[in-house]
Amino acid sequence: MRRKQFSKILLLSILLFLTFTSKGQDISIQLDSVYKLPNSNYEKLADYYKILDQHLQNKDYKQLGSDAHQLAKWIHKEKHWDESIKIIKIAYEAREKVNPIDNNLLKRSYYNYAIYNKRRENYSIAIKSFEKVLNVKGTNLFKGRAAAIIGDSYDRIGDLFKSIEYQKKAFSYFDPERQVKYIIANHINIAFTYKKIRNRKSAKQGLFHLLKADSLLRLEKNPNLSDAYAVQSNLGNLYYEGVGTKNTSKALASFHKALDIAKTLESNQYIAHVYYNLAVINIKKDFGLSEIYFQKSLEYAEENSEILPKIHSGLGIKANTEKRYLDAQNHFKDAFSAYFDQEIPDIYWLPNKEDLTKIKAKSEFLDLLKRKLKTWNLLAEYQDDYSYSEEAIKTTMTSDQLIDLIITEDFSFSSKLFWRDLASEIYIMGLKACLNLKKNKEAFYFIEKNKAILLTQEITKNKLNIPEEILEQEKRLENKIILFQNSLQEVSIHKKDSISNIISKGKSNLQQFKDSLSKEYPEYFYSNTLPKIVSFKETKLNQNEVLINYIMAERGAEVIPEAYGMILTANQKLLFRLDNIQTLLNNIRSLRKKLDSPFKTSEDIISYKKVAHQLYNSLIPSEIRNDLTNKKITISADHILGFIPFEALVTNINSGRYLIEDCEINYKYSLSFHKENSTISRQANKEYLGIAPVDFPNRLTTLKKSEEEISSANKYYNGLLLIKEEATKENFKKQASEYKILHLATHADASDSLNPWIAFRQKKLTELELSVVDNQAELVMLSACNTSLGEVRRGEGVLSLARGFFKSGAHTVIPSLWSTNDKATATITSDFYKNLSEGQTKSAALRTAKLNYLHNNSDAEASPHYWASLILIGDTGTLLPQSNNLLFLWIGIVTLLITILFIFLYQKKKGRL
Repeated sequence: MRRKQFSKILLLSILLFLTFTSKGQDISIQLDSVYKLPNSNYEKLADYYKILDQHLQNKDYKQLGSDAHQLAKWIHKEKHWDESIKIIKIAYEAREKVNPIDNNLLKRSYYNYAIYNKRRENYSIAIKSFEKVLNVKGTNLFKGRAAAIIGDSYDRIGDLFKSIEYQKKAFSYFDPERQVKYIIANHINIAFTYKKIRNRKSAKQGLFHLLKADSLLRLEKNPNLSDAYAVQSNLGNLYYEGVGTKNTSKALASFHKALDIAKTLESNQYIAHVYYNLAVINIKKDFGLSEIYFQKSLEYAEENSEILPKIHSGLGIKANTEKRYLDAQNHFKDAFSAYFDQEIPDIYWLPNKEDLTKIKAKSEFLDLLKRKLKTWNLLAEYQDDYSYSEEAIKTTMTSDQLIDLIITEDFSFSSKLFWRDLASEIYIMGLKACLNLKKNKEAFYFIEKNKAILLTQEITKNKLNIPEEILEQEKRLENKIILFQNSLQEVSIHKKDSISNIISKGKSNLQQFKDSLSKEYPEYFYSNTLPKIVSFKETKLNQNEVLINYIMAERGAEVIPEAYGMILTANQKLLFRLDNIQTLLNNIRSLRKKLDSPFKTSEDIISYKKVAHQLYNSLIPSEIRNDLTNKKITISADHILGFIPFEALVTNINSGRYLIEDCEINYKYSLSFHKENSTISRQANKEYLGIAPVDFPNRLTTLKKSEEEISSANKYYNGLLLIKEEATKENFKKQASEYKILHLATHADASDSLNPWIAFRQKKLTELELSVVDNQAELVMLSACNTSLGEVRRGEGVLSLARGFFKSGAHTVIPSLWSTNDKATATITSDFYKNLSEGQTKSAALRTAKLNYLHNNSDAEASPHYWASLILIGDTGTLLPQSNNLLFLWIGIVTLLITILFIFLYQKKKGRL
């Protein structure tokens, strides 16, 4: 509500600003004469268009621009929005052709084109036009307003992180002495956006901006009451539901202040909003008072008001708290009626895809679907009636459709992660219903849909046939942005603003480049089509294969997650729930800590066995434990489960037998990702590139055995070794695309929250740079520290450096889960390449190498710390040296010739007989 009012005021002020600063925009005598005729401007359009056509025929672009600009304003004032957009486009296109260009006039036409489109909710078009305004010379106030409206537009389409980026930029343009009212409004609006992100960091940022706006308002002689209302209302919300900012007494105080201001303003909408908030906050405190506030909110809410669906949804929450679940569903039905402005027939009704496209407040509507889903699950449990679980699955499917619509927008990656995060809450609730009904098909879909969708979406670009010169130009523009983004961390504060401006200009240039080619290559530059999800039916396994697919997600911020798993074999399909999650999480953290160092005492061994065996029992259902021997097991982990090597779980606490001793284990982000990644054509024609800087600057320790490590592979695979001074970032980027195997024996840190990196001789390769490296590798060996670790993001998994190599084109990646011992790693990797060159699959070769190390060492030297850190993700197939391929080819030819000769001689002999 506050954002909507601010947007209207800002647009009006800009229109007035443009109206009274139109010097140099002289309209023609012909246009003025038609204007003075009776009837509305819209009714005289035919005459106006004749004048514009005459200017076009005369190539008088200056006059065409001036007349079209003014005519668009007249038509817009008469509320013929679409026609005004058509005419203002004529204006700016004409002004682009004037020689020399008048930047001031062109800027105004861009501005109006953006405003008119924003009013029609054409936000993407509006944003691009406002971007053009920012790139034309003008006053800072003008640019500040443009940046603020771009931020508001991004918020409305759901790209919250882009919204924040531009709202922050707006602050840099406003004068803190003379433009305080704009600064206050921007503080309020950026807080509103932060509130939507719903995590601890964003809640604190939102609170900071609201308190800043409040302090500035207190200094104003005549503070804007609408701003004051917005501050108190949003403070109340953050104090009530913000992660890490909850304070019920402060929330109530803020809401009552907001109510007083709303009554002073005599705004029914404001009053309705405050009563709704007071009703919700009292649901758990005082049912009677909550009911009174809900009724007051309904009393003040105007017909078709945006608050109505919230009120009905809030009444549903209240009914759920009182265990009146069917009443809750009826309230959610009323909320649907308010959203779609139609009478919904019953509580089982759900919107179709066409209905969902019409929803503007998608985040709030997704919350409503989530509450409805939760209520179906509660009904199934409360009444012991699993028919309600069927409704829960249907609601999950509808929610999934809405999420798909959202993430196919051209959003920033951070905003897509946010929506994937919300999606995971939906899928985990849907799985509860699937377990009740033993719906394996739907459960498999929800588990797959919860993993690596954005990564799969990215790698589809690698399959497209895009001209090389276009790809090179894109990379040049991206690398320039990355170069300056990396330098931001190293420069002094007073230089940051100028570098930030360069980055903004670089992003704008990149966007213009993409826009110019988007019609010719839309599937590449705006690849937002969702990848195909592998279906339950098409998942076929051999008798010796086992797939264990996990999903773990919290149903809200900072709560204990829920987790499920699905086991697929050739003969068995089993959906199961992981219980005692807090114990599971504690054991995972404990195991990780124990893996960080080798055993030192017998107590260390006993302690490790205990935890590793408990995890084995928690993660592997008893129904299949006896069937895992000599099987190939694929683990599709999720959440924190991606931080542990399943190979190092203990199957028998007495003997201390590890799971790797019973079976071969590999990992996949998801089956859908693996299938898509396997269809990419990789063109590397050389075998092996080994990189070992050995010595490093910046206090990184020397890796003495790393040269030996990369050299050992060179015995089996021909290639290039970049050692010491030659192991530079530049050489790697130049050479990487030519080799089937990339082996990096170096330092890395995927836990760097600002920008994960891999160390080269003098410089670090950041994750941002890695994403634009041309990578054609069949195998990437990352024997560097923690390259499979990173930030856990619900709905996508671990954002690791290994993931970065997949994004840039790798087929298989072998990363490390912790800081490796370079001596042990050198032994294992050397044995791995030997096994691989002899025809073993990648997965079998790694297992054999680990088992050899394990069986050839004892006591502390046999600790999982030494042998379990490397795991194989992705394709598990063979990768023979080219020399072997030639040998096999010659053997085949010789065998064929011998066979032909034998047949010939046999036939000849037979003929003689």
